[in-house]
Amino acid sequence: MNHSADIDHDLARRAWRVLVALTALTLASTIARSASAQGEISGRVMVSDSSRSPIQGAEASIMRLGRTALSDSSGRFRLKDVPRGRHLVMLRAGGFRPESSMVTIDFVDEVVSWDVVLTRTAGTILPVRVVEASGEPPPAKLVEFLERQKLGIGHFIDRAQLEKAEGGRRQTGDLIALAPGVAVKRGSNKIWVASSRAPRPTQCAFCPQGTGLSTSAAATPGGLNRADFVAGARNACYMDVFLDGAMVFDSKHVENGLFDVNSVPPEHIAGIEVYSPVQVPIKYARNMENPCGVVLIWTR
Repeated sequence: MNHSADIDHDLARRAWRVLVALTALTLASTIARSASAQGEISGRVMVSDSSRSPIQGAEASIMRLGRTALSDSSGRFRLKDVPRGRHLVMLRAGGFRPESSMVTIDFVDEVVSWDVVLTRTAGTILPVRVVEASGEPPPAKLVEFLERQKLGIGHFIDRAQLEKAEGGRRQTGDLIALAPGVAVKRGSNKIWVASSRAPRPTQCAFCPQGTGLSTSAAATPGGLNRADFVAGARNACYMDVFLDGAMVFDSKHVENGLFDVNSVPPEHIAGIEVYSPVQVPIKYARNMENPCGVVLIWTR
């Protein structure tokens, strides 16, 4: 009887080892799939008028990842193999004002839908006096950049300076950090542009009125977006940011998330303008309450 019991015990022990091994293999396979699985951003591009006509050939791109996709005849596009996290997605089409949005992939194999309406740009006659070094007229969106650069009001970063930063030697935020009056904030490989001025007294979005201080694990000083706070952001005099003329960060609403200027690599940028509060062109002085300034980024 004892011999039989030993055999049964040995069989049970072997079976347990097999079960543990199979469980470990299954878990490892699941983890591997989760690590490699990626999401997708898809949507439809339409004209902003009442017709909502589809726009064919519009380019959807995540420049930092090198992902691009063109919309089909029905205006639909798909950006595949997008890793989890926050991504700046740009939508551009000839004759239309570009649009951008921060899109977040939270889960494995998640498909995020983003339908976009683009506004037609008003027809303008390019000033004959504005030409690039090649002698050719510049893209329409860069005409005002070149005109303001000639006036010399503000700090300008042009293609010659950007080319020196390409290839990973320097990131976009490193170049902007050289502008006078700028004190960039760094965290988790991100750079947020702030003025060297002290931040305005700001109430914490999660705090009791009048404290301005964190009282719980969910609270963040200055009303910052919690994801930015975890990434290393702290209360500062953050500058408004425009990308191809569209506002991508509004300092009046820091809770909506800061804009990581490193998300647009130097090789994708045609020029950058940095303005102190008293220099901001009237066209971009949308936030009159912001004493921190404005950054304009123009893509190629």
